[in-house]
Amino acid sequence: MRTSKGTYWLLVGILTISVGCSSHSGASSSATAADRSFGVPLTTSLTTSSGTWATFPMGHLDDPTNTFWEVFTLPSGGQNWAEHTPPDVADNGGLVIAPTSGGAVVGFRPSNLLSFSPLASTIDGGTTYTAGLLSGGLAKVPDALSVSPSGRAAALTTTQVLTSAALLSAWQPVTTLAALRASPAGQACGVGQVTAVMTTDSDIFVGLSCSLPGVVGLLQHAGSAFVSAAVQLPAADARDAVDVLRIVQYKQGVAALIGVHNGSTTTYIAAWNSAPSSAAWTLSAPQPTSGTLISTAVTSGVGFAVLTKASSGVLTAQVVAGPGGSWTQLATPPTGTATISVASNRSDALAVDSDTVTDYQLIDGQWVKAQTVQVAIPYGSSG
Repeated sequence: MRTSKGTYWLLVGILTISVGCSSHSGASSSATAADRSFGVPLTTSLTTSSGTWATFPMGHLDDPTNTFWEVFTLPSGGQNWAEHTPPDVADNGGLVIAPTSGGAVVGFRPSNLLSFSPLASTIDGGTTYTAGLLSGGLAKVPDALSVSPSGRAAALTTTQVLTSAALLSAWQPVTTLAALRASPAGQACGVGQVTAVMTTDSDIFVGLSCSLPGVVGLLQHAGSAFVSAAVQLPAADARDAVDVLRIVQYKQGVAALIGVHNGSTTTYIAAWNSAPSSAAWTLSAPQPTSGTLISTAVTSGVGFAVLTKASSGVLTAQVVAGPGGSWTQLATPPTGTATISVASNRSDALAVDSDTVTDYQLIDGQWVKAQTVQVAIPYGSSG
């Protein structure tokens, strides 16, 4: 949060609480249980044709009231990162970033007395923002918000999926967690929770965590129901639990990052389909990894990166560049790296230490310090 709440956001909050609070009064307890059950972190970066966006927590990370989420941007062709967090909104609960055709939308998760999710859209790299609103709180997953090229939006709360035709307002429900669990596709998966949402101009996709082994819970909206998008994993994964970790747009279709869990090992598989209703899925080679997932990234070629941390504290960064590719392990990221970003012309590791962000660039196989940014953290403003 920046040090004061703007008048617009205060009025939006009053209106939201007066019209929407009663219908969401049970969300906090549901969110707590759901957040514990699924392990994809909010910390992320995503690279688009206009540049790279990253979000991560700063401040005193052992104190939720003094943990503040920040947005950093790197314009396409630019050299330096800049902090461009939307001002005047409490962001202790985390941020979600959705790319748009001309920029991005930043969503604020509920925290403290903030029971709804303000939205902030930008077309100038975060220099200025236009306000929007979701009366329910965004889910604690990086793909809780999606915007198609035409401006159609989809959002995920802890209990439902919603859409907005334009302007990030007048949200309408599409389905609920309960309805997905009761559907044939949901019963075949054994839905734990909805893990991601993505909209194109014509389709809506949701990702699920599945309790039944070997099932990929990637569903596509068809008519009035959600049906399986028919992602088939190798037979070796038939006995393992599967989570859909990320969903992003790929051409007119979808790309997904999938986590297959077997004991202490998670195998990451990326999947792409440019026309999910008619074309076959292209899968990456599987990448087994031990360690805790601490961030994910979407690369410039609609690939994915994962950053994991071993019990020893050693970080590992692995990248799959695009459809059908194999995973590549990068040099060991610097201590404190919160997330990495991968563009066509550079790879970066963003390391955080309280109120300082240090950018390292990967040059000739080694991480080289390129930039340091001090952020004014408003300690004590959320107590």
